[in-house]
Amino acid sequence: MASGCHKQPVSNAKVGTQNKTSLAALEEFHQRGGLPNFFRKVHEGKEVKVAYIGGSITEASEGWRSLTYNWLRINYPHTPFTEINATIGGTGSGLGVFRMERDVLDKQPDLVFVEFAVNDSGQSPENLYRTMEGIVRKTWKANSSTDICFVYTVAENTFGDLLKGQYQRSAQAMEVIAEYYQIPSIHMGVEVARLSQAGKLIFTGKPEENPDKIVFTSDRTHPLSKSGHPIYASVVKKYFEKMDGAAQPGPHPLPTPYIADNWETAQMVTLPEPSSSTHWERLPEGIAIAGDFAKFMPSIYRATAPDATLHIKFKGTKLGFYDIIGPASSMLDVTVDGEKKQVQRFDQWSNYYRKGNFYLDDLSDGIHEVTVRVPGHEFDKAKILKIRKIEITDPSLYAENGWYLSNIMVLGELLSFQWE
Repeated sequence: MASGCHKQPVSNAKVGTQNKTSLAALEEFHQRGGLPNFFRKVHEGKEVKVAYIGGSITEASEGWRSLTYNWLRINYPHTPFTEINATIGGTGSGLGVFRMERDVLDKQPDLVFVEFAVNDSGQSPENLYRTMEGIVRKTWKANSSTDICFVYTVAENTFGDLLKGQYQRSAQAMEVIAEYYQIPSIHMGVEVARLSQAGKLIFTGKPEENPDKIVFTSDRTHPLSKSGHPIYASVVKKYFEKMDGAAQPGPHPLPTPYIADNWETAQMVTLPEPSSSTHWERLPEGIAIAGDFAKFMPSIYRATAPDATLHIKFKGTKLGFYDIIGPASSMLDVTVDGEKKQVQRFDQWSNYYRKGNFYLDDLSDGIHEVTVRVPGHEFDKAKILKIRKIEITDPSLYAENGWYLSNIMVLGELLSFQWE
């Protein structure tokens, strides 16, 4: 166990994932404390707000999120529901924990679904303890009556774990936090594995080539809306019905943290407006990028000239940047406590604009000074895009070498911020 962990480790037997030896024995649901406060409001007919935070599998417009939300509305017709869709494709709990206040908790949810197992598949268990515990503790500090449900999905690269009778590593780590805080969890991928083992389902394929099988996905990760997502939604529905009335409502206790250096202090910092004397500007509302990303990035700042610079001083262990990557992105010169390095904010997916984030890692707990400069130098974007066989047909779209920044993220305390 990493340093800083609580001294009462959760047993794997309780978690129900590590010691399984067959798919038939694998539990897809752990009720634990259930969702009593959610169901109390449902049966009282009061407005109920349901939040979903996760990646692209939950973001899908005709996916398990919309299917389960619509099921709630139909199954409890006398309860007015409001959906809080806080999903962002390609992101994990490391960004999610920083987004919790603004994108989820400020909207006062009664229930929060948390789905990050696929996008967090490359993270170490210790990192996931920190981020997932941060999400839980932030939620219950904001409102101890908010119920939480962890849900796990699966991609082809970890599907073999389920077939062998165990959760993938990311879900196992999340189960440790779920068990410690008595949060219910549902692994939607177990049913997919059972259907596959029975010869009824092909995980990745083309429906037209497999008319006698359920084809779950065509890209190894994202369930098909007609045949994959309904399986996920049916599993959630089954266990929601089981949890209705199964526990007594009341505030959720906040015990001693499971891991002392969890990310409950993670902050998404709103930046001050740059003055006209700096090399920065806030994107006006009429600019397409500003409108396209306004839901999660209400303010976006652009470097207006080469050598635009940020000066940041903070006390803590981690500094992150919430930005936009795309055709106009470039290299950044980053200096941390006198040590210089280059950060590339253009990659093989940068033929379109998308939300991004990166962090300065391995910082000691203390005061740090960081400078970020946008040099504006040209580099071979075409070569980078060729990794995905993308050809540049309109060079003017890639001519700019700048940076689009929305927020900074601090694990600790921001001491000063300056545009230049």
